This record gives sequence, C-alpha cells and structure tokens, in this order.
Amino acid sequence: MRNTTELIERIVKLLDENFLVFVKRDNGKLVAVPEFEDYSDFMDFDDDNYELLYDEIETNPDAYFQIKKLTSRELYNTMMDFALDQERVDSVVMVKALRTNHPFEEFKKVTSKMGSVMFNGWTNYYRDQLKRIIRTRLCREHIHFQSEKCN
Repeated sequence: MRNTTELIERIVKLLDENFLVFVKRDNGKLVAVPEFEDYSDFMDFDDDNYELLYDEIETNPDAYFQIKKLTSRELYNTMMDFALDQERVDSVVMVKALRTNHPFEEFKKVTSKMGSVMFNGWTNYYRDQLKRIIRTRLCREHIHFQSEKCN
C-alpha cells in the first residue's frame, strides 16, 4: 500500500481532473468517478465490478467519505494567505486583484503576469495547502491510511 503522502497526491490529481473522489471508511480504499450528473454513462455495466462499485456507493453512502474540492471561501483564503506572504509590492497587487468582482480570474492573471517564478510559487503553495486541507478533512473523519495518526 502507498503511503499517505502518495495517496493524498493521488486525490489532488483526481480532483484536478474533475473526478468525484470517495474514501471507503473501513479500509481507506479510494474510489473515483467522473464528475457529471449521469454516472451510468461512465460505468461499463458489462463489467460486474463497476456495477457492484456503483451500487455500493449509491446504497451505502455512509460507508464512504467524499473528498470535495475547496469551497470558494477556502480557495479565496488560500490565495489571500499566499498574497500576504509575498514582498510588499507583489502582495499589494495580488490583494488588489482579490478585492475585485472576479477575484479568482484576476488573481490568476496577476500571478501569471508576474512571471513563471511567482506563478510556480503560487501553484506549489496551492498544492501544499490543498494536501494539508485534505489531510485535515480525513483526520476529522477518523480516516487514516496505514497506521498514521492525526496530530
């Protein structure tokens, strides 16, 4: 079995690829299905394993914990924290972008214009924060991979 860091990185990747991600509460098994309304279009019901898995999630929702994407508030706060950690000149520009009517779009434009170092810095910061948030959510639900415990 992979360690917790690898599993959380896999969860982040699946969320980025627009999958709905579930963790089975009793054994920590990851289950991912594409994010769209009619799952049956995705499922190959000629394969009994897919049908059983789909039915299991639908009939036993309490047995699974869904890991959701960040809320808009969480994403905004993450962007603001990143902005406030930068040098004053860059920080002011990013905070100003976050105070517009379209903060997410403006923030991405501003960080892109600041160059690849800043944009890559933001991307790495975001991924690290997302992993931390996911780990916290799993801990709140008492879901542990291997024998790792929450702090």
